[in-house]
Amino acid sequence: MVFIQADLSLVKETRKIIEEVKTRFSALDMLIFCATKHSKEYTETAEGFELTFALDYLSRFILSYGLKDCLDKTDAPVIMNVCGSGMKGDVNWDDLQHKNNFVAQKVMMHGSRLNDLSGVAFIQNDTVGKIKYVLYNPMAVQTPGMMEVSGPMMKLMYKIIGKPVEKAILPIVKLLDNPPAPTLSAFRERKQLDLTMATCNQENAKRLYNITTHLLLPTAVASAKTK
Repeated sequence: MVFIQADLSLVKETRKIIEEVKTRFSALDMLIFCATKHSKEYTETAEGFELTFALDYLSRFILSYGLKDCLDKTDAPVIMNVCGSGMKGDVNWDDLQHKNNFVAQKVMMHGSRLNDLSGVAFIQNDTVGKIKYVLYNPMAVQTPGMMEVSGPMMKLMYKIIGKPVEKAILPIVKLLDNPPAPTLSAFRERKQLDLTMATCNQENAKRLYNITTHLLLPTAVASAKTK
């Protein structure tokens, strides 16, 4: 087992992880995205991104494309994006990072919608077509992070209906062992979701991809100058 430490809320650290992984391994069987941390108030990283947006969405976006060639070298590669897939609501196109109106619970749900669209865009851009991309919503799980950011009513709900982590991961393990046939799939616990749902709109996925690549341009230039 190899442990590589990094602050995935920082783009430069996420890119270092990609280089480190490529140095150590020629191929990857799977990527599992679970890193998350929700803030009670607006918090900005040193690179100018809202923390939840940077960690929950940007890091996953960067890692999926940055390690794609390693995944394509294996026979049955899988990307598992553990998010809140299928959560209803609109994308806040005017303020993707909620810099003007930060509400912790709304920001958390918004990140899930961004990850749904990111999965759709990844498959749209994948010309090889080997990777199975699975969006997975575990629903309420009793993690320390969720209990920290949640209000009193949400904490009570999680204590009543929330699953312990060791139980919540069982469907994830099953999906990793036997991923669905389509290149993109989405699940809420054990129920497979219909990809015609609004949160997987293909035009919105293209729009978000273009916005994200534009947002990352300054960090790419800065990274190139330091090499």
